[in-house]
Amino acid sequence: MKPVDPDILIFEPRIVGHRLTWLRYITEDFLDSGYTIVWAVDLHSRARDIIEEQLVPLFPKVSLVSVFNENGGWRGGSKITSLDECRKISQAKHVFLNELDEIASNLLRRAALGIYPPSSLKGRLSGVYFRPRFLTAPVWPPGNIIKAAGFRRLCTQDWFRYIYLMDEYLISSLKDNNKGLFHFLPDPWSGDFSCPSEDARMALDIPVNKIVFLFYGIGDRRKGLHLIVDAMEKLVSDPRIFLLCAGTMNHDRTLLKRIDILEKRGSAKMINRYISEEEERFSFCSADVVLLPYIHHYGSSGVLSRAAAAGKMVIASDEGLLAKRIREHHLGFLFQTENIHELQQRMNEAVLLNNEGRNNFRTTSLHYATSCSREAFRNALLSPWHSTIQ
Repeated sequence: MKPVDPDILIFEPRIVGHRLTWLRYITEDFLDSGYTIVWAVDLHSRARDIIEEQLVPLFPKVSLVSVFNENGGWRGGSKITSLDECRKISQAKHVFLNELDEIASNLLRRAALGIYPPSSLKGRLSGVYFRPRFLTAPVWPPGNIIKAAGFRRLCTQDWFRYIYLMDEYLISSLKDNNKGLFHFLPDPWSGDFSCPSEDARMALDIPVNKIVFLFYGIGDRRKGLHLIVDAMEKLVSDPRIFLLCAGTMNHDRTLLKRIDILEKRGSAKMINRYISEEEERFSFCSADVVLLPYIHHYGSSGVLSRAAAAGKMVIASDEGLLAKRIREHHLGFLFQTENIHELQQRMNEAVLLNNEGRNNFRTTSLHYATSCSREAFRNALLSPWHSTIQ
């Protein structure tokens, strides 16, 4: 008997950041719904080892095809041809890109000029579009005009099946929603964030009698860690305030030295490396406040979802999608982007917050967390597909 062709090829050429977590989530959800899956991933030894180590329960359940050729280049010479060749090799009915941004810019620009993807991909393309800037700012910069034109051409010719956006406000602003092309996908959290604060602090060896501010993630300047350090240096005389930094932060040596000085004063702790799931849970559970001082950040943030799951208030820059969510759902305080004085003020306000105020933020945060749980993510992901694959 001829083997049944797989349902979905999931294209994920990278292993950094959230990539493998999302590969796990999306694969689990499609598999649990009965779909057969092929991964188009980097199968060179180091990358394969990392994928297999982190996603070991899924390896026996999926088929694999490499996005790269024997020389380490893209199959066929480019990302889009690699995607096409992987689909042809696997004979998958549909293609899902965990991050549609991988091909979107080039795809849209070329389509604006009348140059289209390989014809065998027509009608098969779905994925998560993290940064669809041309949809939120269609006329500036000018490159967005070109992308919008290319996107219209591709939509008119039905190249896409489903595109997931992580901005609920953007979804609601799309008038006709291109006949159901766009679907909202929440930025998910998973795991148990109910660990008592005292236990989490003991596990991480941080003080139990402080107001703990958490910065979680990478130390890139756009994430605003330097703003937190500036504010902490001004607040260091307040013995109640403590900063926990968790994540890979090797980008700015001068900044690391300043955090080290705060550590020596007993005002901070830095866990500067890959953070395990257990350490992630302890980090959020130990915090009183989670800091998101991002600079011109576009789109969603998994840190906000995790903070909500732990019932913790946030302090964030007053711009973009995150500020809208925080304001609408009463998740914390906002400050003007890059304004260190305002950040310092918001941190002071958080320190002075009474128990009633903290409990109010805990209630609203936990309520918001239900909208971005793994269950909510699974339902949003699968909903359009229920009548698609037979």
